Amino acid sequence: YSQMRSEKEQVVSLVKRVLLDLVSVYTPSGEESKARETLERIAGYLDLPLRVDDTNSYYFGKGNERFLLASHIDTVPGYLPPFDDGNAVGGRGAVDAKGPLSAMLVASSLLRKEGCEVEVAALSDEEAFSKGAKKLATSGRSFDFVVIGEPTSTTGIGIEYRGVMHLDIKCKSTSAHASSGQANVIMKAAEGLQKVYSPPKEYDTPTITPTIFRSGEAINVIPSEAYLHLDVRFSARNDPEVILKGIVETFRDCEVTVTERLEPVRVSPNNQLVRAVMRALLKQGQKPNLVRKWGTSDMNILYKVSKEIVAYGPGDSRLEHTDYERITYEELYIGTMTYYNTIKDLCEKY
Repeated sequence: YSQMRSEKEQVVSLVKRVLLDLVSVYTPSGEESKARETLERIAGYLDLPLRVDDTNSYYFGKGNERFLLASHIDTVPGYLPPFDDGNAVGGRGAVDAKGPLSAMLVASSLLRKEGCEVEVAALSDEEAFSKGAKKLATSGRSFDFVVIGEPTSTTGIGIEYRGVMHLDIKCKSTSAHASSGQANVIMKAAEGLQKVYSPPKEYDTPTITPTIFRSGEAINVIPSEAYLHLDVRFSARNDPEVILKGIVETFRDCEVTVTERLEPVRVSPNNQLVRAVMRALLKQGQKPNLVRKWGTSDMNILYKVSKEIVAYGPGDSRLEHTDYERITYEELYIGTMTYYNTIKDLCEKY
């Protein structure tokens, strides 16, 4: 028992050290290069080879491994001071997704010492346009198994993500004095928003959310233009063309441009990798559960490099993108050992 406790303490000490190093560097999308010196230091004390590509994605491995653990190094904007309160580590990205990334790096280091070769990818731009994942997906590489490091509340196994469409909408009218003008492009855009807005309801009901609205420059002039951005999420059971057609018809007098579109991803709960993650959790006395994620992740893109793909990660997913990002030592330990046991199981069988 004392030996087991000592091994757990060593793992926890190592993974929280990695995470504290990572959350101490603020890396919102587009600023991933700031993490280079830190990741080089982490690669050194974990004894992992490191490569960096032109998207500022970081790869720990030789580049010929069959197993991939992939998370992301960027975060949403909004700096949070890093902390370690003796029970948990906090800071921007502690949950999404530097916590899962830290667990992956430590698991990889442990596995390599046992002769099981696994690559870890700290991809860039996941919170924006997934430049890192898209580069990897078109690189010609493929993997037998891929685990995506996203917070799934530590015992969840992500088998489905919804797709996304990002829409730019530009409406135009004639400017006029605020005291006498009749047409108002702000009202025109707002009326369209009222018709298409669809807040989160059920998983298979599309979510249509306005995230940007800009119009006007002077306090006494009705503007001639209005710009808004829609974030549209849809499941594999929805027809995105029907959703798009409805939005275009609503804003028929405006210019609607699709700036990005990613298809939903769904894997069988019976595939080999899902079962391996289940076994890894059960081995630790944890009860696994299958989850469908409401958002979108690099899993939607990296499905192209391996059909044996799943999302898993430590951390309470309710805390991601909030001002309360924190992940407990226990969550980090369970996550690390889940990655470790999953890949070790696959190494021995394949």
